[in-house]
Amino acid sequence: MMESSGKRALRKTVLSLLCPVLLQHSFCKAEFEIKVPSVPLVAIHGHSTVLSCTFPVNGAFDLGSSVITWRRHLEVVHSFYHSRDELSLQSRRYANRTSLYHSELERGNASLRLDRTTPEDAGEYSCCVITLTGSQRKSCRVKIAASYTEPHLQVSISPQSVELKLTSRGYPAPKVCWLDARGVELSNGTQTQLLTDTQGLYVVSSSLTQERGANSTLTFVLWNEDLHQEIRREFSLLAAAIVLRDESRSALYALLPVAILTVLGILGIILFLKKRRCFPGPDSTATRDIPP
Repeated sequence: MMESSGKRALRKTVLSLLCPVLLQHSFCKAEFEIKVPSVPLVAIHGHSTVLSCTFPVNGAFDLGSSVITWRRHLEVVHSFYHSRDELSLQSRRYANRTSLYHSELERGNASLRLDRTTPEDAGEYSCCVITLTGSQRKSCRVKIAASYTEPHLQVSISPQSVELKLTSRGYPAPKVCWLDARGVELSNGTQTQLLTDTQGLYVVSSSLTQERGANSTLTFVLWNEDLHQEIRREFSLLAAAIVLRDESRSALYALLPVAILTVLGILGIILFLKKRRCFPGPDSTATRDIPP
């Protein structure tokens, strides 16, 4: 007689819960120990990452009698039993994004591949393995990180002050500060805002306002701790210009467009005068030498 859909669903539920139940029983052998990373795994946003989990085979492994379950808190991330993936109870957030290395299972590799990672994937994951030789569950932590983009500079000039504003995008929340010429952190006149975009990444905007007229050197520093990424940009505020010195020693002049227009205007006047001199109009008089 064919098994009813209700019984099949009940059996899958029972199997998905086998790991935490069986781990409480004494049949689990002390020498059976699975291994997961002891330090947090840093996964790059938008890329694939592998959550490592290995277990001892001891020369005897029966695929059909083995159960592998990955969870994130109460969510089922991936399940494997009856010699195949069983994903009916998988959380919808992980649909079409997880896989095991089936050819590696008989060698004790229960690692999980997670594709297209997002900040929502950060957290603690548990790997549970049940075989004929023992069972165990261990947890590992996953962080999500994205390198911060090259800061976009905006300059606002008023008769009384100059405002520098830099905007960048990445993950997780960065450490941001402004330094004076002596390397002392500035607090007056600074403001930092942190927002999230549609992908869950942080958009950080940091501004510094200074009075006009005085020459000063300022440094903007952004630090992404998880990726050990540092962005450092130095500015020199002069009476007539704002200069950005980056790591490649190139310079950006905030007043450069005005200077270019001024130079072009002067060159235009010079060319105009030369043209008038070389090609006088019909009303202008010119002296010519007349042969005798």
